[in-house]
Amino acid sequence: MSDQASIGFLLHPGEQVAAQAAIARARACGFEAWTALEDPEGAMREHGASTALLVTLGGDGTFLYGARLAAPLGIPVVGVNRGRLGFLNDVEIDALPGAISRFAAGDYTTQRRALLEISIHDADEPVLAINEIVVRARDVNVVRLRVDVDDDLLGAFDADGVVVATATGSTAYALSAGGPPVDPRVRAVVVVPLAAHAVISRPVVIPEQLDVRVTVERGRVFVAADGRSVAWLADGGSVVIRPGPELEVVRFADSPSFNSRLRQKFRYGIPHRDLLFEPVDDDLPSAQGGTRGTS
Repeated sequence: MSDQASIGFLLHPGEQVAAQAAIARARACGFEAWTALEDPEGAMREHGASTALLVTLGGDGTFLYGARLAAPLGIPVVGVNRGRLGFLNDVEIDALPGAISRFAAGDYTTQRRALLEISIHDADEPVLAINEIVVRARDVNVVRLRVDVDDDLLGAFDADGVVVATATGSTAYALSAGGPPVDPRVRAVVVVPLAAHAVISRPVVIPEQLDVRVTVERGRVFVAADGRSVAWLADGGSVVIRPGPELEVVRFADSPSFNSRLRQKFRYGIPHRDLLFEPVDDDLPSAQGGTRGTS
């Protein structure tokens, strides 16, 4: 295997043609280029030691997959949006060749993102999640889940489940369940009870360098990491969610900020009608042909 630094391209099916210009640019900048489509884990094992950058080409799901592969190896990642929402991806496909050139020239910064990990008894390695770990009832039944943070009781919830999300994942399932959006530069984890019966059971933000144990006191649940079901638990079973490896996300001077993404992707803080808050002119003619305030 060559010692030359390489750039890997993790492709969503159907994106092979779209990646060609970027692959050519990577080679022109002195990198080897490799692609992963059918067997990304095998490709990472083969090329990971020489990889200077992993480019994920697809939607947020492709980025999440690439992040879980790259973070344990310390490989920076840049996401290219080819999906519908693309909240996690900084680069559009037409700008990708230029982004490769900027990376080669060192014209970039990196932003750290925390991952979570859980240990599964029959797995050789911890299961990683960059968005969230979900412990949820298997059907429509209510379960009782005890949540401890560093062996200190946070609460016992009669609920559909609990979401434990990173700051990155705060804008995914956790947000849909009523949790707050958290800037990924904040070292925090969000714990969100799902449809809890207690009215005052609200999401809680805690430091990310803590262990969260979720114990099933009543019911049967599944455990999912970034949407992938990884285990089942019944009465007395528990899972410990720990800080995992950190991911480096490549960003450029014109990469969108977290606040701008909230506005652009979710329309956060944007009035439904721009005229709603404009002052009213009392001299405007009324619908009856007169002026407001007159008969």
